[in-house]
Amino acid sequence: MSEMTPIKYMGFHDVPRIFIMHYAGETFLFDNPFDEVLEDDSDWYKVYVLPSLNDEDLPNDWTTLHTLAIRCLGEVPVASVRFDPTRRKCVDGSIIDKLTAERIAVR
Repeated sequence: MSEMTPIKYMGFHDVPRIFIMHYAGETFLFDNPFDEVLEDDSDWYKVYVLPSLNDEDLPNDWTTLHTLAIRCLGEVPVASVRFDPTRRKCVDGSIIDKLTAERIAVR
């Protein structure tokens, strides 16, 4: 298990709907857009690698943040992301290791 990694988030419904974390020298965006077909939040986060951004570089509307991504790493189930007890401060960064390993294995 990895050390818990601090996050910054916008929007919250049971868990953060969109958040940023810094892990292994990179910045990652976990985006859980509203599913218009289901008319509910998705069960998946889309995970992106972002360039290094300062707080003042972040858009007011984080729903556009994925457009700044360097690349998309893939998707992870919301249920597989381990948050701190408040679900607002930290996540287990090893989810990135798992996602990266899965991506390499598929190649």
